[in-house]
Amino acid sequence: MRIAVTLNGADNVGKTTNARWLASALPDVEFTGTVDRWDRRWAEVSRRDFSQWWFVDSTTDEHIDLVFSSHAARSAGGGPLALEDRGWPMLVATCAATAAVKDGISTAEALALVETTARRYAPTPRRELHLLLRHSDQAAAEAHHAVSREPVTATERYVEYQRRLAEAIDLQVDAGKYQAIVVRGDRPLLDVQREIREAVAQIDVPVAPLPPDRIEHLWVLAGMSESGKSTVGELLRTEHTATRLKIGYLMQLAAERHGAADPYRDWNEVIQAQMLSEEILRFAALNPGSHRISLESAHRFDATAHLRRIWGQRCEILFLRLPDRLRAQRATETMESLSARDAIKHSRGGDRIALIADTVIDNGRSLAALKRAVTEVVHRRSGTKVPPHADTAIPEALQPVLADCVARLTDSETALVAATGSLAHQGWQPGWSDIDLLVVRDTLPLDWLQSRHVPQSGPAGEKIALSSFTTREMLTGSVPPRVLHAVRQIAHDGCGVLYRRSDLVLNAFDAPTDDRASRGELPLVAMVLRRLAANPEPDVRAVYKHIVLIMKVILRADGVDLDGSEEVRLAFITSHPDADVDLPAVAEVSGDRWRQDETLSYRVRGAAAKILAYHDKLGRTAASDIPKTEGSDLR
Repeated sequence: MRIAVTLNGADNVGKTTNARWLASALPDVEFTGTVDRWDRRWAEVSRRDFSQWWFVDSTTDEHIDLVFSSHAARSAGGGPLALEDRGWPMLVATCAATAAVKDGISTAEALALVETTARRYAPTPRRELHLLLRHSDQAAAEAHHAVSREPVTATERYVEYQRRLAEAIDLQVDAGKYQAIVVRGDRPLLDVQREIREAVAQIDVPVAPLPPDRIEHLWVLAGMSESGKSTVGELLRTEHTATRLKIGYLMQLAAERHGAADPYRDWNEVIQAQMLSEEILRFAALNPGSHRISLESAHRFDATAHLRRIWGQRCEILFLRLPDRLRAQRATETMESLSARDAIKHSRGGDRIALIADTVIDNGRSLAALKRAVTEVVHRRSGTKVPPHADTAIPEALQPVLADCVARLTDSETALVAATGSLAHQGWQPGWSDIDLLVVRDTLPLDWLQSRHVPQSGPAGEKIALSSFTTREMLTGSVPPRVLHAVRQIAHDGCGVLYRRSDLVLNAFDAPTDDRASRGELPLVAMVLRRLAANPEPDVRAVYKHIVLIMKVILRADGVDLDGSEEVRLAFITSHPDADVDLPAVAEVSGDRWRQDETLSYRVRGAAAKILAYHDKLGRTAASDIPKTEGSDLR
């Protein structure tokens, strides 16, 4: 029994692109394409004003005859498994929308007319499976997306045609003309293709599934020769846990997998991007730690542009720019050789990638400047509006001093004033907790900070600690780990916000970034705790806070994200009983209780010894897992 799988949908929904990609996943399929390949009359009509013939010069009968004669020829010419770009129901909808515009009749009337007339052109008997790809499940939105994605301004007639086409598709959906429906919306092409393959599999057609998707982010590095792509790729690998991959290597794997002698000659750039994406997925599936990919080096414009369509917002294109003089100085080859390589990249549109890049990095400055630029690129990608002011329960005694601080710190450049730490998360204890404030301002000249005269202490002598950062530093993550965590929490729930400017955007850092930053600070926290605890008369309050901070970092590495000291203490004791840390509850030691009860002070100092010993033990355990190799000694 011959089978035909057809991919249908309104204009600009991605039928042809998805059909060609789908064809590579169907064994022994014949991609028969669109009907205009199957009748010579299409070439003759196209030589004239095609739109004029389509909507004005031809009669509805002539139009239907051309479309369905071509479809009958295509049906007869396909092999045992055919893949068609627009099948029978879509051709009916197209002719019906045209007739409705041309003849001034309702869409329903036109649909009935075309269905009746088209029966004269019955195709060769076969099993047909019609899959509909939609912009939206609402007709008005369907038509709008079809028109808005036109590369040129649409005429009124074309707009009306798309409206009628969307109506016809809606009527067909209600009548059950399609065996599967995939709504594209604004999703990346990769997600749409995956759902299409799943839909085809569900209608009993064998199709190779896409590899599982474990990619969090994909940085695509482009630029002329010797512009610094390799340096940026290495920075992403060593400082930001990205796996560094080469496009040429992946394309060679794809060619071997599909039997292509030369992937750049045998495949156009759209197909190259699709095959490259499959290899990225496959590599990440086989290497579980590779969820952030640095990809070098892109120098084909169309392939790079399509790579972004495939991956959507997860794909970020970085273009490295360096003056010719500096490129020549840094290169290990002659200028003639460098120019020859540049000429090849220019011929492929490599220089034009700068026009579609998310970031163009000027690499003509120091290595320190480049490292900072890369860090900003990594951290700024998840910027989000701060949620509305959350109901933070500020203790009544602190309300006047906090109101005074906010008044002193806010002006036209101030973007945020927030309480952080225990004050933001209902864990503040009088006589024990500090008042931690965060201010974010567009600029932070030192004379502005000096002129604010923010109080140094609260009503009962509580220390007021003010941390200040620029809006750029906050968005790009150029902040200490504890501040990064506070910003993440504010972006998530708004807790602690005392003032915010309506246009404020903060980086909603993800949990892995938060965890990595915290663990990076752990050696410093341990060092300070050792220093504090070794003092013959230690500051028990400071020791307690550092014990809790180490617990937080360890819990965060376990995937447990808590802020309140008491929550942290209980969670750590439960999940790490072998640490044997006997840390008193916050309520037991808060205020001056620890001064009044020597036992409490002794327990806190003992807990410091236990948590430091446990921290050391974890480090030794991790080190013992590293395999020993010959020649690993220092020479």
